[in-house]
Amino acid sequence: MLDRLMGAMIAITVVLASSSVAFAQNGKQGPQKAKAPTASNKPFDVHDLSGFWDITNIGRPPGALNETSNNRPPMTPWGLEKFHKAKTGYDGKVLGNGVYPEKDWNDPVLLCDPTGFPRIMWHPIRPGMRFAQTADEVIQFFEDGRTWRDIWTDGRKLPGEDAESRWYGYAVGHWEGDTFVVNSNNFNDATWLDQYGSPHSDQMTVEERYHRVDHDHLEMTLNITDPKAYVGTWKGDKKIFQLVEKPARSEYNDLPEGICAYSEVKLHGKAWQQIHP
Repeated sequence: MLDRLMGAMIAITVVLASSSVAFAQNGKQGPQKAKAPTASNKPFDVHDLSGFWDITNIGRPPGALNETSNNRPPMTPWGLEKFHKAKTGYDGKVLGNGVYPEKDWNDPVLLCDPTGFPRIMWHPIRPGMRFAQTADEVIQFFEDGRTWRDIWTDGRKLPGEDAESRWYGYAVGHWEGDTFVVNSNNFNDATWLDQYGSPHSDQMTVEERYHRVDHDHLEMTLNITDPKAYVGTWKGDKKIFQLVEKPARSEYNDLPEGICAYSEVKLHGKAWQQIHP
């Protein structure tokens, strides 16, 4: 159950270190083409997203962060004020706000707050994800926090600004040809968009576009629009997910229970004492 918490801390010294070096090297070498996935010849239904999907490095540009994209737009004064309050151990040369000692970290996930969306898509260890489809919704499950999203496909509209905000927002989906388009809004602004502390407001809206290119591969692009926090839309890189028979981190045909529990952190984890000296 400490997987989510400990994974976040371990990745500070492993995942980000390697990605920031790659980013710097890529900047010197110039743009590089991403490796294309090997296509599968198995039959499939373009309108069926069901199954377990793991995000891969295939198709991602060299040096791309485990993130929406490296091209975060400029922040508004409101966004900058909120961003400067974030203190993490991640490399400030890339997207972060500086590197702070562990005792000063204030990442909400270290308090066992929900990861939030879209951060759960890449926080900071790539998640196991499952889609299950019904007649009136697509349910998106994550191993991080044993979390799910209801993506309604019954024709309803997104709620207005008077709706109560949620950690994972409200989501509706529809098909545009062979692409499943998801729009969501009314997010709780207490979450970060990534491990670097990128902020968002309750005005944020997110658009995801999923396209099953063959039996084994699912493409996703995700764009963030938040006029209170950013000047312009944060356009995401294309992400590619690999269909798997079962999650790699579980011996069963199911997602692990990656729940951050106060009791276990207090008894077995160091993070709680470091945040609450």
